Amino acid sequence: MLSIFYHCVCHDLKIVLRKPAAWVHPILFFILFISLFGIALGFEKETLIKISPAIIWIAFLLTSLFTIETVLRREMASGALEQLLLSPYPLWWLMLAKSTAIWIVSCLALIFFVPVLGLFMHLSWYENSILFFSLLIGSPAITLIGMIGAALTLALPSSGLFLGLLLLPLYVPILILGESTLAAMLSSSLPSFQLALLGAISMLTLSLAPHGVAAALRVAMD
Repeated sequence: MLSIFYHCVCHDLKIVLRKPAAWVHPILFFILFISLFGIALGFEKETLIKISPAIIWIAFLLTSLFTIETVLRREMASGALEQLLLSPYPLWWLMLAKSTAIWIVSCLALIFFVPVLGLFMHLSWYENSILFFSLLIGSPAITLIGMIGAALTLALPSSGLFLGLLLLPLYVPILILGESTLAAMLSSSLPSFQLALLGAISMLTLSLAPHGVAAALRVAMD
């Protein structure tokens, strides 16, 4: 089973890397989205420090959702998702492997740009590190929840806005915890409680969401 998981992840990554637009465009959107906020606010240091965690988390969420939906719709058009349904291996295990590959492309690639963007938003290296780890810990939950929503809406011709509205209630706790990690540090308290809750949410989604993605995919493909 582990070898199947590894081969599925490698196969999906190779497919994505063959099409640079699939991962370059989200990175550019992420950078431009955050940069425009800095320009609009006139690079006022105090203001940017206060709101930059919320801006970066929202940009991160929107970019991830866009990438997840794009990848799944492209694979549905190519017939790859039908092949997964016919596979003798557990569908939830295959979807976990696919979610891992999408997380690497849609989240991990963005997270490495966060320290640079944080400096652009006048955050210190220590503040950047807290923001970096909060995104790293919370991003698996964002990807797995997004996978469920994207699988449910595959049958719709265009579901970008609907997908965001559908998943918003599930993402609100993650966004609040992610933004509050840096707010807690700025108020001279350790953000360990927020990071622990983010980790717990990610572990919970990791154990439950693959089964939900598999069930949603079966419903959408019927």
